[in-house]
Amino acid sequence: MAERMKNIEEILDQMRCCWQGDLAAAETVKRLFRARELFFSDAKIVMEQFDLSVGEFDALASLRLQGEPYEQTPSNICQANLVSSGGLTKVLNNLEKNGLISRRQCADDQRSRLVKLTDNGKKLINDALEIVLARHEKQLSNALNKEERETLNMLLMKLNQSGLRH
Repeated sequence: MAERMKNIEEILDQMRCCWQGDLAAAETVKRLFRARELFFSDAKIVMEQFDLSVGEFDALASLRLQGEPYEQTPSNICQANLVSSGGLTKVLNNLEKNGLISRRQCADDQRSRLVKLTDNGKKLINDALEIVLARHEKQLSNALNKEERETLNMLLMKLNQSGLRH
């Protein structure tokens, strides 16, 4: 990032000056968004080193982290990565063109095709994931001790399990 990312606490201070109401929820959400952006920006650097788009990285990671035989339906990939089927089609076409996945008819549903990692795709995503996860580990361990991370994970699980219902 060429431009320095404004410190989230500076942004929140400005919000507090301009809004007299309760900003507790906004503060929490802004901090969550900023943390996501910091991790995502760092991971994106690695994706670019491996010449992968975010969608391509996510699709390959989804296949790899599924376990052997590293094969899924496009619907499962969409659900795992919160993307539309239209967006995934372009991603899968690029991955197949680059020899990172193969596709075959699904025996159970002739309308669907199974997506499978090729050996080249598996090697590439193994290498990329190793770097991304190591960088995330370093960022987390620099900021939080073991107990803080366990607490954060517990709180995030609780928040996600609530479904953030209205």
